[in-house]
Amino acid sequence: MPMRRHNKSTMKRSTRIRIVVALCTWIVFGFCTKLGNEYQPFFQHYSLENVNNVNVSAAATDNEQAFIEWSSNEHNIRQMLLERSRSIIPVWMEQYVMWHQEQRRKFLTNTSLHDTKFMVVGCMENQKCGGLSDRMKPLPFYLMLANMTQRVLLFHWTKPCPLEQFLVPPDENGINWMIEGTPVTLQEIRNQTNYVNGHASSLSYEVRMLAGLVDGGDRSYLSTCKVLNVNLDGGQQIKEAVSLFNRWRKEPGQSPPSWAPDSSYLGWNPAAHIPQREMLEDVYRLLFQPSPGVERAIFDQMNYLGIQGQNFNAVQVRAKHPKFIPIGIMDSRWKLDMLENVTYDNPKFNAYLEHTFDNAIACVQNISNEIELPIYLASDSKFGNLYYKNSSLSIRVPTYTKGDPLHIDSNRFQGRDPKDFYQVFIDNFIMQKATCLSHSGGFGVLALRLNNNLTECEVEHTSHECPINWKQREMQKDRSKI
Repeated sequence: MPMRRHNKSTMKRSTRIRIVVALCTWIVFGFCTKLGNEYQPFFQHYSLENVNNVNVSAAATDNEQAFIEWSSNEHNIRQMLLERSRSIIPVWMEQYVMWHQEQRRKFLTNTSLHDTKFMVVGCMENQKCGGLSDRMKPLPFYLMLANMTQRVLLFHWTKPCPLEQFLVPPDENGINWMIEGTPVTLQEIRNQTNYVNGHASSLSYEVRMLAGLVDGGDRSYLSTCKVLNVNLDGGQQIKEAVSLFNRWRKEPGQSPPSWAPDSSYLGWNPAAHIPQREMLEDVYRLLFQPSPGVERAIFDQMNYLGIQGQNFNAVQVRAKHPKFIPIGIMDSRWKLDMLENVTYDNPKFNAYLEHTFDNAIACVQNISNEIELPIYLASDSKFGNLYYKNSSLSIRVPTYTKGDPLHIDSNRFQGRDPKDFYQVFIDNFIMQKATCLSHSGGFGVLALRLNNNLTECEVEHTSHECPINWKQREMQKDRSKI
């Protein structure tokens, strides 16, 4: 091919053009770099509001399209799983779902139905409700109690924020538990006369009374009141609710309780003899899906960490729980998990945390057949982000710029921006997607209950000392210490 010739004027013009192009490229690159540093995804600043007025680039357009496709796919998966759940739940539960849906349809034309009774599961400000796991564990019990008493089940949280900021009813085919569209008033929800006693010692009696199995005595009005409020406050009360559900059902070979000889009021599905812990997944699908804000935050985080559409393992570490921290490590452990700004300058505490995180990572590596998979790290502490920031291990850690993730049951955080609590719901969702899970019980167990497939590859690392194999040690040897 013959060489192309250029005259001097052409060469000068070409040179000037190249300089201008290079200069423009440098300016644009510098602007985009600054933009990328200042406007990180949701989990950097808990908000996408900063980028609303920025010109949408081709990459941003592609990202929006990717989110739309991902969201549509998640919707289809949820609907498919919801249909499956409705095919295997007990007969009484399926009948209740249909009855509940019928009542909601009636409200569309007549919101003043005087013969309809309601049951509101509430969590109000300054009330002890427990974390997300404690609040979700009794879901089958709530459904059972609503069915026994023929009440429309509703949920109402104001702590730390309205529940609708985090979870909403399914798009279709599930239970609409929102107060909006019903004749229930806020005054009736806050009525502390019409409530089920949350104390474990009396819960069983009151439920039997509500079911018409025993005389209610001076609390018999609870059976007839329009709005029955259920405020169980975590701990032993939650365990009692779970226990009641597991006892009050009809199964082959199970001795019926003396106060209900045939247990026929539950009408248990003979094809689905499963305990509450295995049914939680199906009941959750009947009631909840991520709110639009949380769903977008989930996508942004998974996309930024490079685990969207990929196989990955997950590790959950409850680093600040007082019961896990050995005595003598620090002066005060009480309510440490409720604090947002914990300083990590105590050598003993840091050594404990290093061992805890390393052991949690080692445990998931030991049970996984694919140790090269990325590891998503969920924790109540930013320590893991600091500890593994220079690690050679493929650990994907959310970045917390506002301190440690907030506990949703802390009274001091009431009134905060709902986005400040998104991380709890993001972690719960992403852990359910993992191939294998290493967890510290509690919140980590919730992910197992909401995806029973995870039980095939999971370990509670707080109950095991897992050896760190030589390869893992080699990969970690150059990690920077805090």
